[in-house]
Amino acid sequence: MKRYQDEAQDCDDGPELNIDLLGIVRRRFHLITLGILVGATCATIYFVKQKPIYESQLAVLVGQLSSEMASTGVRGTSDGAVTMQDEILSTHIELFGSPKVLQQAIERAKLDRSVGELRAGLSISKGGKGAGASASILRATYRDGDPEVASKVLQAIFDSYQLYIDGQSHDVGAEAVELIAKAQVQNEIALQKADQEYRDFVASVPALLNVSGSGVGNLEDIHRTRLKSIENELANVRTALASARSRRLVIADAVKGKSADELTDAEVMSLLTEEDIARLETLVSIAKERTRGDNDLDIARIVANTSSTSKVNRLMELLSQRQVMRATYGAGHPSVVALDTEIASIQNFTLQEEAEPTKGKETEFNIPPAEILATYYTVLKSDINEFVRRESELLALSEQESKLAKEVELSFLKGTALKANLDRAQARYDEVFKRLQELNLTNDYSGFSTDLLVMPMPASLPVWPSKSKIAIMGVMGGIMLGFGLAMLAELADRTFRNPEDVESLVGAPILAHLPMLHESRLQKQAIEGSGISPLIAAFHVPRATDTETFRFVRTSILFLAKKQSKQVFLMTSPSPSDGKSTTIANLAVSMAQAGKRVLLVDADLRRPVVSQTFGIERSPGLSDYLNRVVCFSECLHECEQINLTLCPAGSRTSAPSELLESDSFAEFIAEARQSFDLIFIDSPPLLAVTDPAIITLHVDSCLLTVRIEKNNRTLVERAAEILRDQRVPIDGVIVNSRNSRRRGYGYSSYNYHGKREYGYVDGYRRYYESDEEDSLPTSKRSHKRINGESAKLNGRGASNRLISGKR
Repeated sequence: MKRYQDEAQDCDDGPELNIDLLGIVRRRFHLITLGILVGATCATIYFVKQKPIYESQLAVLVGQLSSEMASTGVRGTSDGAVTMQDEILSTHIELFGSPKVLQQAIERAKLDRSVGELRAGLSISKGGKGAGASASILRATYRDGDPEVASKVLQAIFDSYQLYIDGQSHDVGAEAVELIAKAQVQNEIALQKADQEYRDFVASVPALLNVSGSGVGNLEDIHRTRLKSIENELANVRTALASARSRRLVIADAVKGKSADELTDAEVMSLLTEEDIARLETLVSIAKERTRGDNDLDIARIVANTSSTSKVNRLMELLSQRQVMRATYGAGHPSVVALDTEIASIQNFTLQEEAEPTKGKETEFNIPPAEILATYYTVLKSDINEFVRRESELLALSEQESKLAKEVELSFLKGTALKANLDRAQARYDEVFKRLQELNLTNDYSGFSTDLLVMPMPASLPVWPSKSKIAIMGVMGGIMLGFGLAMLAELADRTFRNPEDVESLVGAPILAHLPMLHESRLQKQAIEGSGISPLIAAFHVPRATDTETFRFVRTSILFLAKKQSKQVFLMTSPSPSDGKSTTIANLAVSMAQAGKRVLLVDADLRRPVVSQTFGIERSPGLSDYLNRVVCFSECLHECEQINLTLCPAGSRTSAPSELLESDSFAEFIAEARQSFDLIFIDSPPLLAVTDPAIITLHVDSCLLTVRIEKNNRTLVERAAEILRDQRVPIDGVIVNSRNSRRRGYGYSSYNYHGKREYGYVDGYRRYYESDEEDSLPTSKRSHKRINGESAKLNGRGASNRLISGKR
């Protein structure tokens, strides 16, 4: 048997809504059909009572007379691109249904309708159909009970709408031109004022420069520009200074600990870079011209020549800056004047050096490596002094320009604001001027065209009530009603819908679904002359299809008995007529056919059926053994089935529960365990009496028989709770069905749980009440004698079987 419960637990990851729509439709088809019939009936009544309504239609082509305005493309907005034509058409839709137009239509056509009535019957939309969905067409419909009135009202509304459009379009162009012309004059005055303010401000602040030179360009702070140039030069000077100092340290480390004679040309060349060598070549050329041998004087002249070269480079740089600043600021600007002064001082210094006479003649000389290195070391010292001096000068200039730039900062901000104001004024002026030109060009074509494409005509057929629409609404409403009733019935239904429900509720797997055994059909197949009931199909037709299920259950029980060492099995049910006695009888026969020594005990001392089923005497039996009337072997009976021994209920008793609670029943079970392989006990229903709960204390396993067509969830749940309270394991559920040909074995049947949740216990108890006349017989001795003879005969046969192991 497939373990539905295990699969359900494995798949249950959390709470979820599981609705079986097909199952609901199958189970509640009659309710859904009822809902559809109710919906169809209501739709029919509604259709009959409805008054016919007629509809008149018109279509208007709305266009812009100005060709330039009509072709204005797409305007970008924050929400997307919206064409101007769509906005115009939306405006005309609102205008067509406005109270003013409707009121004028009522007055002109003398309609006997109010504005509210017209607005309620009027429907307006835009666009065409199919490929023309984006067409500039206004569509309007009006509905009324009279087709003539509908067309008349719609024509009157259109006439009023057209008159309003024509009347408003004549003066719109002229008014727009006049307003824009006034705005043009005001914007021109504002533009001139802003431009003059900006120019006056720029002229009043020499430190601010208009980079375009036309008075409308961007402003630039001169001091900020010069400060940037000074900082760049200062960075270059500091780089050169650091390089010179580094070169001196390298030379000092190289000659440390060496004499002048130890220095070679190769060592000197390794300490010099290409730039250093070029400078030494300059020094050598200068040395050729000297006329005296004074080394100190030669070094001074070399230094002077190097300084002169630096002055020339500085002069070329200043000349280039002056050319740029003259083109930018003009010749009279203070910064340009300062540059002119610095350039003049450098030029005077250069002229003085050139005026000195050249002395000496070119002679041959040979300079030792140590002297070359010493000379270059002295030159580097001179460069360092020059760089330090220039650094001091640039720092002073940078500080000065920084102060001046901070002083001009507020003026710069003000100038920027004035420039922004000028730009805005210019933009407004240009936009207004452009619009004015457009209006002047389109003044003769202003307004809208409203061409009537579809004229309103009286309708020949009503648009409402519509048979198809009302029928669809009725059917849909009926389906919704039917499903609602079905869902309510599902919520109120306490029956089982599938095997998983049974397994989940009981907590045990379903061992088999037993088909209904028809006694009339089995009577024909029964063994002639047999005293066993035809319902014991496992005995009469052991190879029939109906008995195959019992063999399947037998296999499951044998597996439990072998794997878990279980020997005593109790079979019970929630309520009477669940088929437990027939099921356990067939199961016992099937077990005996498998070669097992089986004992079938009828522990239903109130309504016993085992003796009747197998055609044996009721006594002596279990009650007689419990009353100490007979011994164990005397209460056992043989039957026609080999390996099967029966223990009937025995004599009637008025205290069955007390007998089952006695120590005698425990002794009975103990003796049965020693004599038989398997013991099956048939007990009363769980919800009727307490007998099954007492028996569970002495069994190894319990099998629950359920006829789901008559037991709802509440009954089965309470039966399972009773067994769980007694701590007896439920190893399987056997489901009995009403009709083997029905699909689903009776799950989700409609009327099988007819009992209420409360009130069934009293009925069960009345059914199982002991008859007082039976509990107190008048001839007790005769009964004992007869039972004693039977017990003696049966006991002799049972004792022989127990000793020999044969029947």
